[in-house]
Amino acid sequence: MTDSLIPDDEQRPPAADAPVGARMTGAAGGSEPRGEVAGGSWRLALLVLGTVALGVTAGKGWIVTLAALTVMIFLHELGHYLTAKWSGMKVTEFFLFFGPKLWSFRRGETEYGIKLIPVGAYVRIIGMNNLDECPPEDEPRTYRQQSFPKRLLVVSAGSLMHFLQAFVLFLVAFSWLGVPAYTEQAERLGGTVVEQTDWQIESIAPDSAAEAAGLRPGDRITSIDGEPVRVFTDVGPLLEGRVGDTLDLVVERGDRTLQLSAKIGHAPDDPDRALLGITREVPDLPPVTGSPVRSVIVAAEYTGSTITQTAASLAGFFSGGMGDFASKVIDGGDPGPTVGAPGGDPRPADERDENRLVSIYGVARIGASLSEVGMSPFLLLFAFVNIAIGVLNLIPLLPLDGGHAAVAIYERVRSIGGRRHMADVSRLLPLTYAVFMFLVLIGVSSIYLDIVDPIGLG
Repeated sequence: MTDSLIPDDEQRPPAADAPVGARMTGAAGGSEPRGEVAGGSWRLALLVLGTVALGVTAGKGWIVTLAALTVMIFLHELGHYLTAKWSGMKVTEFFLFFGPKLWSFRRGETEYGIKLIPVGAYVRIIGMNNLDECPPEDEPRTYRQQSFPKRLLVVSAGSLMHFLQAFVLFLVAFSWLGVPAYTEQAERLGGTVVEQTDWQIESIAPDSAAEAAGLRPGDRITSIDGEPVRVFTDVGPLLEGRVGDTLDLVVERGDRTLQLSAKIGHAPDDPDRALLGITREVPDLPPVTGSPVRSVIVAAEYTGSTITQTAASLAGFFSGGMGDFASKVIDGGDPGPTVGAPGGDPRPADERDENRLVSIYGVARIGASLSEVGMSPFLLLFAFVNIAIGVLNLIPLLPLDGGHAAVAIYERVRSIGGRRHMADVSRLLPLTYAVFMFLVLIGVSSIYLDIVDPIGLG
């Protein structure tokens, strides 16, 4: 959400808090005839044809994902709109997307519509700051003349709506669709945790230590180097730090017990991480769902913990992770080293991606893939995306929502003990433009990385 810092609103770039790109600004623009296509039907046809072409070439998963992103953006703006209306502020525009108008109508004092470029949306509220000129009769209904609680509520409503969306998505997944068994989420929902003491090997990786040792699908390892193996998750810790070592294995194969030995290899992306090269066979259990009450509790806990973790991750990125991110951009991504070859980042993939920011393109790509897997992982993805955008928007710098909140708090502090203080936003213009350009640079860089070095799905 940015304010009206550039006089010609149609020439200004979309707000930098992509993908939401909210704006709550200025005075009302020109009106269009009620329900009429604005600027020619060819624009609307272009948008429709583009959507159809995407569905045909990329698959329905992309259409589902883009529809979910559009709903997410709309609900962000709806939060600003409803709280502004409730607070008595004058809302003159509510538009989805940016650029030339496709279609619009006017109801009361507000014009609603759709524009051509499907990036972001905005709600326009008059008198967002001291630079916005408004007719004298409208001054009592400007944003700047409202009480501190009302102003803070309106500028925070977008992020609050994201957090609410995340809670609802978690709740639907936990109470209705279900989550995979053997997961921490399933355990939190009260599902039965099955300790797989009867686990067995499902597959052997080619050219792996397991293949060289003579392990087969259906085998079960009962000990490694004299240490007992009760469940599959015992294997990893027993191999830690043993790359290149030859270890004795006790294996059950049907009704026989075998003594084998294996020279432990390493992961393709990490020469220090020991790898035997086996996967386990997991019983096909139905998804786990929780009771309504338990699902509400767990959804609330997940929403709160994810907000905290996301805020900490963003703080870590801006305080120390930007150098790593910049190096990835300069190097064109980092797929990790080839086994036996020098160079590359030796850390595991999940650690190498620790300072990655996923762009809107990356979210759409991952969402399209998950939509083919099932709705539960798809909804969980968008719960996390909503929280990430909600937290990002609360960074206390203009043109983000948090910047408006910071200005409101500053005015409140300066107004204690008497006369109302109103900040001079013109002094913040250089910083606002710098933040905007920085966010654009980060956004473009993230898209580039998601194209040349996409994050894996698991």
